[in-house]
Amino acid sequence: MFFTHVLGSLVFAAMAVAAPTPEQPSLSNRAAGTPYTGVLTPEQCKALVPRKTTGDANKGLGLSIENADSQPRSYFVYSNGCDTMPYIYVADVAAGQTVFVSLPAKFQGRVQRGTHEVHVARAKGPDTSLGTWLELGYDADGRSYGDVSLIRGCDGAVTLRTTDGSGVATGFSQACMAGAPAGALGTKLSGGKAVRATERGKTPQDANPNDGLPVVLPVPRDWLLKTLSDGNGRAEKKAYIDDFHGNPVICDTKGRWRATFHQGNP
Repeated sequence: MFFTHVLGSLVFAAMAVAAPTPEQPSLSNRAAGTPYTGVLTPEQCKALVPRKTTGDANKGLGLSIENADSQPRSYFVYSNGCDTMPYIYVADVAAGQTVFVSLPAKFQGRVQRGTHEVHVARAKGPDTSLGTWLELGYDADGRSYGDVSLIRGCDGAVTLRTTDGSGVATGFSQACMAGAPAGALGTKLSGGKAVRATERGKTPQDANPNDGLPVVLPVPRDWLLKTLSDGNGRAEKKAYIDDFHGNPVICDTKGRWRATFHQGNP
């Protein structure tokens, strides 16, 4: 079982990811795409200057992002260990457009849809976590593991596919907010609606004091289980609904992915 909220994104048990060492330069002083150890130290996070792209050359490790929404959207790539500033952001992808984002070796983190005002300018507040998370992580050999997580909320559907010829996919395309009860919905810092987080908090202080496990919030959790359970398979095979349902992680042996972000709120 992966507790996907502990470091801000999925930590893959199969990977031996070393902690960053003090002598490593901050990411803001490195060239784009330079390998790093996967998890940022507080010092590296504080010094981080996000790399802006409108699309990288389609080669090497990374992720193709298709905007299947009806409006331009921006996407924000967070490295584990740093929830205060994205590592990369992909600006203003037109509706129907697909762009490629290069990722460094050993990357561990997540991708969210959002706005520059919220995620980079930080004009609305510190907690940008509400919404659907696309989680990715690389091992030392370049293999990559990915999933879609709704533990921190759902602001729209995401599907993730391998490109190594295996034909494996995860995620979902159903609208997660349509018809949701009021108790299941929250508001993003941008003002857009999203299904609320299914677990309370991201710190040990928010866990159940009796067993140290996260406290599940049943209204959004049950709504997502109901909404994503259809003829195509059980909900827990499509996404992490909480830390107690399923294991929807898939692997791409070449470390190159294709994600589709469906209609959703920025």
